[in-house]
This record gives sequence, C-alpha cells and structure tokens, in this order.
Amino acid sequence: MDPVFNVEKLIRPDADPVLVWESIVDAAAVNLVSDIHLTAQRDGHDLAFRIDGDMRPQGRMGRDFARRLIQHVKSVSGIDVAESRRPTEGRLKLSIADRTIDLRVSIVPTLYGQDMVVRIFDSTVSLMSVTELGLRTEQLNHLRDMIGRPSGLVLVAGPSGGGKTTTLYAVLRDLTARHRKIVTIEDPIEYDLDGINQTQVNPRIDVTFARLLTALLRQDPDIVMVGEVRDRETAVTAVRAANTGHLVLATTHAIRASRAIETMLSLGTHPYFLSVALRAVIAQVLVKRVCPHCKTPLPETGDIVLDDAVRDRLPEGTEPRLYQGTGCEACRGTGYSGRMGLFEMFIPDDKIKNLILQKRGAAAIDDAARHRGMLSLEQAGKLAAVLGQTTMEQVVDVLPNV
Repeated sequence: MDPVFNVEKLIRPDADPVLVWESIVDAAAVNLVSDIHLTAQRDGHDLAFRIDGDMRPQGRMGRDFARRLIQHVKSVSGIDVAESRRPTEGRLKLSIADRTIDLRVSIVPTLYGQDMVVRIFDSTVSLMSVTELGLRTEQLNHLRDMIGRPSGLVLVAGPSGGGKTTTLYAVLRDLTARHRKIVTIEDPIEYDLDGINQTQVNPRIDVTFARLLTALLRQDPDIVMVGEVRDRETAVTAVRAANTGHLVLATTHAIRASRAIETMLSLGTHPYFLSVALRAVIAQVLVKRVCPHCKTPLPETGDIVLDDAVRDRLPEGTEPRLYQGTGCEACRGTGYSGRMGLFEMFIPDDKIKNLILQKRGAAAIDDAARHRGMLSLEQAGKLAAVLGQTTMEQVVDVLPNV
C-alpha cells in the first residue's frame, strides 16, 4: 500500500524539523489520520499514520533529525524538553485550513530512543450526531427514550478504540438542548463541548474518577458522564447517583452488552441497586465502510441465507447482497472509506433484572436479551454487510465468531 505522505522526500541535510513537522500534521489532517506514530528503531525513526484503524508506513527519518523534531513537539506542547527518561504527555492546538484541531502528545523512552504518538482530535470530522453513529432505527429510538428519562444508568461497552467516547459525545450533544445541567469526568477531555461542564482526572494528585464523581454530585447536576468505570468506588457511586435522581452515562470495557453487567457486578455493585438503576446497555465495535465510489455488488451472493432477525430488519424491497470495494483513487485503492459502528442494545425487562439479582452470568443475560429481540453484534454486522455498508470480511475480522 503506497504511503499517503512520504516523509523521506522532505528529509534533506538542511531540512528544518519545524517545517517537516508542520507538513506531517497538514498531511495527517487532510487524510483523516487519527494518530501519528514516530517509532524509534536501530537505524532511525519510522513514521506511520493510523487511518481507519490501520497503520500505514510513511517513511523513515534519521535518529538525529527525529530527536530534533521530537524536541520541537515537546516544546510547543508544554513538555519538559530536558526530560527523556520518563513517559511524558502534552497537548497543543493548531489551525489548519480554517479549522482548529487538538493534538494529544505521548512520548515514552525505548531501547533506541523516544517513541512519540500524537492523537488528532478534529471536531469537524469526529464529532457526530446520534443519527450518524450507525444505530438502527429501533436502537436509536430506544436510546433517545432512555436518555430522555430523568434518572438511571446507561452503559456503553466496547473494546479500546471502539468508539465509545464518540457515542457518548453524540448523546451529550443531543442532550444539551434539553435545559439540563450536564457534567463529565474524562481521561482526558477529548473535545470542548459547548454547554457542558467538563472535568478531567489527574491521578498524580489523586483526582480519580471516584473522587471527581463524588464532588460533582454536590454540584447539582442532572446528567453525569463517567468516561470509564474501572474500580469499585466509581461503580458503586455511579449506581448510587443513578438511583438518586441523576441520569448517568458511563463506559466500560466489555465485548458484549451482557458482559457490561457482569463487569459492574464484579466491581462490587449491589445487584439490587444495579437492577433498579439500569436503563439500557449498549455494546459497540467499529468496522470499515465500503468505499461509496467503487462499491460493487457480488452477483453470486444474491441467494445469501439470513436468519429472521436480520431479514426482518431489511428495508422493504431490498434485495440482500454482499458488496466489495474494488479500489479507486478516492479510497487510495483500499476499497474502504471511513468507519461505522455496529451496535447491540437491550433494555432490561423484569426477567433480565431478576437475572441480575441472582448474579447470573453473561450467557444467561445474553440469551434472555436475544429472546426479547435484541439484535446481536453478529446480526448487526450481517445486516450492515447485506445493505452494502461494510463487507463480510470486515465483520469476520472484528467479530471472529460470525
């Protein structure tokens, strides 16, 4: 796969690291790069862009030039340029093509030098509305109903990099017009959201999720977003807040909606209070979208076998068929362009609440949710594939059990 930006063309004896860095960031912003990686190797530093979840090599620069470039990035992002033995972090804002992007810089010492990863936050690209996330109509209606309630707990689960924060930000933006006080606890704050009071954890001074959550509940909020439930104190406090008149939105690492409940119970939440507080559980993963410019149907898949849960959700008159991107200039020959979410969501009914009270495992909860009509992640993937939104190859890569 050809690089979208070859840094080696810019590395000359008189090259200015400042100008090279600006060129790297410009190229990253134009090509919708999520992360810039500069990795120390024995003979130099490799540059790579992460695009649509994939690492794309962009050439190599010498160790001395890379050191000077990293020193410049440290300087402009507020990192101590003299510190090279410890991991360091910084942030900066840049204006590119009439828009402002935020950069989060992480630098760690390694065997051959310092590795640098720069996460790019571009609100014009990454901030979505709830209608753009990829939720099916029934899922979107359920979600809007749940976040319209005055209190309760809504859990969003998924792997790292699975789009959980993007989903929560979309929900928060939907809620800002409803005249309710919204506060967030994040690690770190990724985007500045209008009309929302955002806070950030700082473990160095013992400002943890649990401590911030306890403090913010004294600020008379209506809605609290917890960036991640990762310990007993945060989990218990979030459930208590949801049961005392607050709408709590929280994320957790789990690969299934049912496993999000299992995670909350394993962290020590009381099953009764969890069952009372819980309004909805959402699990999500990201898959690549088929490039709309070179999308081609596969004629031999016209008789694909689908289960009833998928077939019943096809729009009327739709002929199910699989698609692929043949590769074109718009998608740089990959056949894909951008990513979308696959979601499974359930609203706990009396049976599921009773299973929570009994501390039953994820399998029992999952069976009950599917019996009630929940669209599983696998079914959501197959539905997206036969609608031409992604490919079965992507679904199988992300969900190996398909």
